[in-house]
Amino acid sequence: MNDCPHSRIEFCPLYIASHEAGGFGCDDGRLAEGGCAVSRGMDYGNALAKLSAANRGLVLECAVRENHRMVVEQRQRNMKNLGLH
Repeated sequence: MNDCPHSRIEFCPLYIASHEAGGFGCDDGRLAEGGCAVSRGMDYGNALAKLSAANRGLVLECAVRENHRMVVEQRQRNMKNLGLH
């Protein structure tokens, strides 16, 4: 997979890891060009597996936060569609 599956980078563990020590993120030194290393061919799955082995807590925290945000946004859409909010 050569595309980040996260529509919002705030939930991408590779993006967050790029801002921490450890070298497991998606910063390839070319971020000023736009995109990240994943958009330039880095395998997201392999990079995530390496990060997870080094910092499973970060990967899990990102997944929990992303899932929570998706649930909140779906609830808001449902309420709007039902005319309740």
